[in-house]
Amino acid sequence: MTAQSILVQAEAAGLTLRPNGDNIGIKPVARLTPELKAALVEHKAAVLAALRAQRQVEVSTAYSATFSRLSITYDGDLVGTLWARIVNQHPALAHVVDVAEQAADLAALAFQQGSAADSSQFLACLSTWERAWAETIEAVTGDRCSDCGKRATKFCRACLRPSPIGKGAPHA
Repeated sequence: MTAQSILVQAEAAGLTLRPNGDNIGIKPVARLTPELKAALVEHKAAVLAALRAQRQVEVSTAYSATFSRLSITYDGDLVGTLWARIVNQHPALAHVVDVAEQAADLAALAFQQGSAADSSQFLACLSTWERAWAETIEAVTGDRCSDCGKRATKFCRACLRPSPIGKGAPHA
């Protein structure tokens, strides 16, 4: 019996399996047959690996979709050229993106390992990271003051000085 066949049998029995640290979380336990329980015990390591692999696919798919959406908002090298510009010219914005990314990465790892029962915490952190990126892209490349982030044309009323719109350079 393979891990995949055990997962198929569990699904057919109406069970939800998830990694839970070094154990397998099972809901509802009342539907677990003695045969399936024996198979899970015998192939525990392989089943855990398969469950974690499924979660890794979910995480990769979510990150890929996020990058696709962000790429639509910026026509260029998002994580290369633009990121270098943000880090060099707007370290505070880079810090916000970094903190959000670290939170998303930690939530993704917890989800993969089974610390979270579902993906909602990971997806919430990933959404926060996406918003941080989108706001940073808009502040650096859009018609916003690169100092305060407020909408401006040639003169920023919030900073009361000429606004270097879309140049990414702070006020002199």
